[in-house]
Amino acid sequence: MNAGRRGILVVCLAVFGLMAGQQMLNPILPPLAREFGFSELALGAVWAVGGAGVVLASPFWGRRGASWGHRPVLLISLAGAMVALLAFALVARIGLAGTLAVPLLFTLVLLTRGIVFGLAWAATPVTAQSYIADMTSGPAERVRGMSLFGAAQGLALAVGPALGGVLSLAGQMVPIYVAPAILAVIAVLVAIGLPKPPTREVRAPTVKVSPRDRRMWPFLVIGFGLYLALAIVLMTVGFLVQDRLGLAAQDTSRVTSLVMLAGAGMIILVQVLAVPRLKWTPVRLIRVGAVVMTGGMLLVVVASSGLLLGVGVAVLGAGMGFATPGFMSAPTLLATREEQGAVAGLVGSASALAFMGGPLLGTGLYEISPAVPYAAGAVLLAGLAVFAFTRLGTPTRQPAELVAAP
Repeated sequence: MNAGRRGILVVCLAVFGLMAGQQMLNPILPPLAREFGFSELALGAVWAVGGAGVVLASPFWGRRGASWGHRPVLLISLAGAMVALLAFALVARIGLAGTLAVPLLFTLVLLTRGIVFGLAWAATPVTAQSYIADMTSGPAERVRGMSLFGAAQGLALAVGPALGGVLSLAGQMVPIYVAPAILAVIAVLVAIGLPKPPTREVRAPTVKVSPRDRRMWPFLVIGFGLYLALAIVLMTVGFLVQDRLGLAAQDTSRVTSLVMLAGAGMIILVQVLAVPRLKWTPVRLIRVGAVVMTGGMLLVVVASSGLLLGVGVAVLGAGMGFATPGFMSAPTLLATREEQGAVAGLVGSASALAFMGGPLLGTGLYEISPAVPYAAGAVLLAGLAVFAFTRLGTPTRQPAELVAAP
């Protein structure tokens, strides 16, 4: 295996490990938060603060990757995330013992799992993408590298919750102990196995692109809305499983992990098996994805059993599997070569902002009634579907290759 391919696999492993470690905790956090005495909105605030850290710190880490080097920044990110999770494990153990007042416990959880973890987490994705760009040349090679990056993220969304659910069978705290251990192993692999990218000519500065650019804003609206709906589900489904099925904390973690696995598994299956064979245009992928996601969200609203809930989330995942490639590729096809970097930043910001606001919105609506966030998500997705059919694919706004086939 040549150095370039090995390096790309190593940085994708870092992305997978960091995201899987994060996702391992998601099934256990809702029941754990209730044992701490937190409200649903309080846990949403922890997730939102972590998301805000990612949004705010990503540009900083992007610049540090260019000046400090990719390996040091990746190691700082993995070590920082590991320390944050170890500190969170200590806080969680003390919290379960009931020796801290709820306001102090919430502050410590917000600091460890929210602020420190979010700031450290932000460095790995942007550094990995920068490394892949430096290790590849030409469109085909670049696309293959970025596809591996996307596959690492999707695989983490599938493996993380499942592993967290399995580990929780041995004890509610076990996933919290295992996640930083995984990060430590991956940090060692990055330290010894990541080759330096070759020296290349200095590239021209990236041309700025406004989010209000008439080519971009419709797709940014679509991407933000799709990820907002997904975030609402991911951040509240643990509460829904416990309340609707009447489960204890440990059983809630296990069932939640299976439900999340159903959604993430469908994302991977659709992107790996269906999208390449169908060869649909980006706009058609977005339209189909928005319609399918709307159906999945409606199933979640009415689901009265764990099986039906899993089916609803699986349908949501299938829709996301169609829509995501369309949303991510369409803006790049409308941009010049000099604008690609700026467009990638806009696309990434849309999803990051959704995961910053989604936890607060979802948990806040959940406190009104368990069905409210999913009903609101269905309305949002239906609106996006209408928007996709009426605002995307107009010949006066974009080239013909983006227009869906009739």
